[in-house]
Amino acid sequence: MKLHFFLFLAFRNLIRTRIRTLLTIIGVAGSIAMFVSLTSISSDLKMQIDRSMANSNIDVVVQEKNAVTPVASRIPEDSIKLLHELENVRSLSSIIIGSTRTPGLPYVFLFGISSQAPYLSVTNWLGTGLIEGSMLRPGKKEVMIGRSAARRLKKETGDTLELGSKELFTISGVYWLGQGVLDGGVVIDIEGSQGLLKRQGYVNLALIEGKTKQKTATLIREIQDRFPNLSPAPASSLRTRIRAITMIDGFVAAVSVTSLVLSGVLILNTLIMAISERTREIGILMAIGWSRGMIMGLIVTEAVLLGMVGGILGFVSAFPALRLLTFLPTMALGWVPVVPSLNLFFWAVGLASGIAGLSALYPALFATRLMPAEALRFE
Repeated sequence: MKLHFFLFLAFRNLIRTRIRTLLTIIGVAGSIAMFVSLTSISSDLKMQIDRSMANSNIDVVVQEKNAVTPVASRIPEDSIKLLHELENVRSLSSIIIGSTRTPGLPYVFLFGISSQAPYLSVTNWLGTGLIEGSMLRPGKKEVMIGRSAARRLKKETGDTLELGSKELFTISGVYWLGQGVLDGGVVIDIEGSQGLLKRQGYVNLALIEGKTKQKTATLIREIQDRFPNLSPAPASSLRTRIRAITMIDGFVAAVSVTSLVLSGVLILNTLIMAISERTREIGILMAIGWSRGMIMGLIVTEAVLLGMVGGILGFVSAFPALRLLTFLPTMALGWVPVVPSLNLFFWAVGLASGIAGLSALYPALFATRLMPAEALRFE
């Protein structure tokens, strides 16, 4: 039997029960849309962190030993000075990461950076993204604002920005780095961030650029030996240390598995109902020469068509879902990507089709066990 005729029969059977087919597709699409949306958030955050480390030429990230996440890390400023004096350190940028509020944005990321030394890789990288104004001057109550935040707040260079407990800062410049979380945040000097976040005398991370890439492992061992209270690691491993990302990954996995299993159950139920209504038809097909394998193939094909259409519709539905998430007041700018990656399209369609195919195995086996004579007598 030719494939196109096989597909035609499967499609015809599906449209005969339009309402049931439509409801099944909507259920599958909802599960896939949830999977695509959550996976997009997790993948995009990890990609942003990896790109940030690569673009800023950071080799080693240092945080407090046993800190569960970089935000919870506390490194004394005295230790920062000693780290900077190590032989294999070319530049060191201390950084504070936290969140604050401003009128119009109840949740905005705040990045405090050291910017006084003549050569700092992180500061230089920020400078390459400057699209308006100038770099902030330490101690001058100035901030730099990401383009996404500037657009949301309708701010530009020279305007004042209220942060935290109604402290006013002047916007010295607007930057765009192509990294959603950074472009939706505010950059301030170390002293200003320590005051806003109540972290005087401490920083969260030390970002180190080594003199040579080949000696990164040597530099890590040296820090481990000389600073037992600190935990150095290659910059590429930073995302594995961020507890929020680990939690998001776990949440994505749990929700995705649950929703995909439910979509499989929905398809299973739909096919069982369809077979019970088409018992006589299946008997006729067997009587005219259809093999059990052909019957089984037809039912599995119907299920895969349901899954494919649901997968495509679910991927498309993820676009408005992600867009709506960006407007949640408790969601920081840049956390949610606006567009899911193309790779997720193939994952979405493949998963939906695969689960649909697996869900069809039991109904298909049930249909092939029918005896032609009994099926023909079925009313």
